[in-house]
Parts: sequence; structure tokens; C-alpha cells
Amino acid sequence: MLFGTKEKGKPFPELDFKHLSSSVKKMNKHYNGNFGLKYSMVNTFTGFKNDVLDENPLPNKAFKGKNDWYFLGDQWNILFKDNFGNFDYTKQELIEIKEYLQTLKEGLASRGVEFYIVVPPNKHRIYSEELPFQLQQNNTRLEVLNSYLKKEIDFEIIYLRDTLIANKKESLLYYKTNTHWNDIGAFIGYQKTINTIDPNIFKANFTDYNIDYNSSIKGDITNMINLKNDESAIILKKKTSSQVKSIKSTYQFEHFENSNQDKKLVMYRDSFATSWIQFFNESFGETIYLRDYNVDYSFIDHEKPDVVIFEVVERNLSSILLNKK
Repeated sequence: MLFGTKEKGKPFPELDFKHLSSSVKKMNKHYNGNFGLKYSMVNTFTGFKNDVLDENPLPNKAFKGKNDWYFLGDQWNILFKDNFGNFDYTKQELIEIKEYLQTLKEGLASRGVEFYIVVPPNKHRIYSEELPFQLQQNNTRLEVLNSYLKKEIDFEIIYLRDTLIANKKESLLYYKTNTHWNDIGAFIGYQKTINTIDPNIFKANFTDYNIDYNSSIKGDITNMINLKNDESAIILKKKTSSQVKSIKSTYQFEHFENSNQDKKLVMYRDSFATSWIQFFNESFGETIYLRDYNVDYSFIDHEKPDVVIFEVVERNLSSILLNKK
């Protein structure tokens, strides 16, 4: 019996038809906190919320899809709604982002620095067939933003979705229980990025690496809902010794040198770029990675990079760009 059941000693709230709106909110809160991964209930409850209540039907934090795939929910920057293009920018937000990026692009260009934004897609956008159900697909925030920026200031965000989808039949590119791509997905994104920036920049070849399946990775999605699922890691290891030297390495700041190359890269990045570091180090003579997105022009003037990249996973792009003034 659905109503009146108990989970962790907490009774399911009664459905009060006299105060339906507040009663449904209480049910939603209880369900999202206690029943979010009961797969048989997900199918029933999502249909009820979507068809009857016309609300976002999925648990806020995380949920289970098909074939043991796990995904983040709308708690993370309205991720699921945006996946199907059901969450839009306001006109003012588009203007703010445009003005910020135009100022940043011009500020770096005046110093002889090329500027790019590269976006690894949400896992939902690459493996949408593994979601528990589908909605009508509209343009996502990123697709709307890219069209707007190209029209207004001739700036295009490098979005890696099409490239990854074109290669996903060849290999698994993201982890089932983790939010991140694996090293093969990261390598494909790296090559696309270098080709877009400058096809003449040296690129590592896939044949330069062996694939190591001998280690495991903890599921960061399953961990947040108290499922201790380890998954086989897919790691690329260089067959020959690299000429890259580590100058400094902390959580916030990493600095490398490679005597075989010449250009200098500064990358502002998140955790998705962790798998990128070994590849980009092969393409540039000097690389600096910062876990931050505040561009300090005094730092740029001191380091004198040739290229600056913002690497931002899709779900966090809007919050980062809209926080800039």
C-alpha cells in the first residue's frame, strides 16, 4: 500500500484532498528524500507527477535509469529539465552573459591571447536512451546561448556533444555510476578541442596509449544516495615515457612544462579536466590549470599564455557565466 507505508521509520504523508497543493509538496519532499531509488516506484510516481501534476517527475538529487545507469537530478542546476530544453534563459541573462564574454574576449585579445570555452556534455545528453523515460526534446540552454552568442558577438562555445555521440558506439565514454567521462571520452574531447583551436597544434594519438582496466572508480552518484558501487575504471596510460615535467601541483593550481612543444596554455577548469591534463600537456610547451574561473589580468600579464580555455561541464556553465560581472 503506497500511502501510509514507512521508510526508515518515517510514515508517508497522508494525501489531504482539502489542501491538495501543500499535501502534494509534503509527499514530494518525503519521496525525494526517502524513496528516490526504488525503481518500481519511480516508474509509477514519475508518471503521476508528470501526467497528473504536470511537475518535474524525477527525484531531485539522483535517480536510476535503464541498464544500471545513474544520473544526477534537478538539484544540480535544473539538470534534467534542461536536458530536454525545458528551462530557458531570460533575455536579461543572455545580455549579461554576452557582455561579460565580450569584455573578457576583448581583454584577452588585447594581450594577444586566444580565448575559448569548451563544454563537456552532461551524461544525460550522451546517454539519453538510458534515462527512465523521454520528454519532447527542445533546444537546451547551451544551444540557445550558442546561437545567441554567434549572432551577437561572433563567439561560439565548443560543445563536445556531437563528437562524443559520433564515437560512443566504439567504446563506453562515461561511467554508469559516476558523473564523469572516462579517459577515452576525455581523449576524444581533447582531440576535438585541439582541432578546433588550431589543427596545426601537436595532438597525441590514441595509439600512443594502452587501455588499463585493472583499477576501479567509486560512483560519485551512487555514493550520494548511499549505494557503494565501484565500477571498472577505463584509464589510458602512455606507452612511452612522457617528456612532461611537473613544476607545481596542488588541488587549486597545477603547472607543467614540455620541452617538445612551444605554445603556452592556461586552463580554468573543473573536475572534468582532470582526465584532460595528461593529454593537453603533450600539446603545449607549458600548461597551467586553475580550479577557478576568475580571470586575473595581472596573472595573465605575468604568465603571458597564448591560449586561455574555460573548461566547464554543461550543468555548471550558466551559473559560472552569470556570476561574472
